[in-house]
Amino acid sequence: MKFKFILPLILILNGFSVYGQISQPLRYEIEIDNFNDEYYIISAKEDGLFLFKEMDEKTENNESIWEIIRLDTSLQVINKSEVIIDKRFSLKGYSYDNEKFVMLFQEGYEYAEDMLFLTFSVNSDTFKSYVYENVVPINLTEFEVKNDAVVFGGNVNMRTVVMMYNFTAKRGVVLPGFYNDRSKLLQIVTKTEDDWVRIITSDRLPDKRYGITVRAFSTMGESIFTESLEANEGLSLTDGRVINSSEGGNLLAGTYSIKRRTETSRGIYVADIERQSQDKIRYYNYANLENFFNYMREGRKNRVMKRIARKKVKGKRLKFSYRLFVQDIVKQGDQNILIGEAYFPTYTNRTSGYGYSSYTYDAVFNNMSTQRFDGYKYTHAVIIAFDDDGKLLWDNSFEINDLKSFQLEEHVHLAFLENEIVMLYLFNQELKIKVIKGREIIEGKFTESLKLMHESDEMKSNNEELEGLKQWYGNNFYAFGVNRVKNLKDENIKLNRKVFFINKIVVE
Repeated sequence: MKFKFILPLILILNGFSVYGQISQPLRYEIEIDNFNDEYYIISAKEDGLFLFKEMDEKTENNESIWEIIRLDTSLQVINKSEVIIDKRFSLKGYSYDNEKFVMLFQEGYEYAEDMLFLTFSVNSDTFKSYVYENVVPINLTEFEVKNDAVVFGGNVNMRTVVMMYNFTAKRGVVLPGFYNDRSKLLQIVTKTEDDWVRIITSDRLPDKRYGITVRAFSTMGESIFTESLEANEGLSLTDGRVINSSEGGNLLAGTYSIKRRTETSRGIYVADIERQSQDKIRYYNYANLENFFNYMREGRKNRVMKRIARKKVKGKRLKFSYRLFVQDIVKQGDQNILIGEAYFPTYTNRTSGYGYSSYTYDAVFNNMSTQRFDGYKYTHAVIIAFDDDGKLLWDNSFEINDLKSFQLEEHVHLAFLENEIVMLYLFNQELKIKVIKGREIIEGKFTESLKLMHESDEMKSNNEELEGLKQWYGNNFYAFGVNRVKNLKDENIKLNRKVFFINKIVVE
């Protein structure tokens, strides 16, 4: 079997910002053969990182071989191992919680039949495997681990189904209350300070509007509570996230729309799901946010703000519709921080000179034109702070109009300093950074290039589709991707190399 050559770890230079130090102290590289080679990565918080990928080689029985690498927070290799997986299983998901890393493999391409769970502990070099014999094939969309259980969900016959498998009991159950509802699974929430798993669904109401339901379960599958939330007449709740803390844990926030629309939203709502009063939901229209439109050029922004002011004088509201991808809400002191990324889908038109007649099946010249999805284009991120009663404290924004991706995922991340918040994302090997203090802009958008391994290294190309930036632990982040690197000066360094890399990013 051919093994990849792991390049040594080297300290690299720091960058500096006036209002906080942005440093890149470490870089880790694995030399690869193919420019499209990618390692999956998941954070183990202060216990490091797990890297894993399916090897090109197979066993004599055509079984898959997976390489598992664990790094510490200094990007030093703690251990490496190889795991052989039965050829009927393919990787579907992975998750980490409470010192346990779990990989989910499923039998079946689109619908999961039997499932295989591999568990790795940060306290052991070995792994355990569990097979769940699934009775009803399910199209999986969500997978999370919580303490001694995994929770996974999706749809069966266009209906929502959520299941749980407990490793201690070695038993799987179908969680009650979902299949018979006209609901859509939004999120499985495990990152809370209690021992419960929360399932958030979007539910279609009898009048065809949409509400939100939050259900909590123990890791043995026991139902703890169910809370439903319905918007004011004429409105729908299109998304929902619970606060990532036991304090303020009853708060739910997300986007709302008018009537039956779910793709676009008119603003943000915040609700206390346990409050019994009629005013349990607070609504914040995008037009009423102070800094929501700062991503626009100055002239366009001024025109929009004047239109809003004229409408307010007449007692009317401008109706702005946005697609907003809402991230998890973070508890920071006495504030709850919500961040959402505004986006829109893009398409390309393909025109072909030849098509086929529906009558003769002969090729004819007819200039056929077809649309093809070409990814999501992002405009800006909005950051909103509210207290434990759901009252808006301040808002700010971050222009991200150079980003595009084929999946909706988190791009903008936050680092919390004593008095400021640093917002950052990665695009084409450059960190884009902005520093704010509440509604104030402390330092406008600036960039810092990712550091390479050696001073004489020169990046020749970068695979933009494989690069990313993720939160690690505290104010530490990791950037990753695939580079072609050239080095003409250093001895004992290859002239050209293709590498998968990880850069540690520290905000202080």
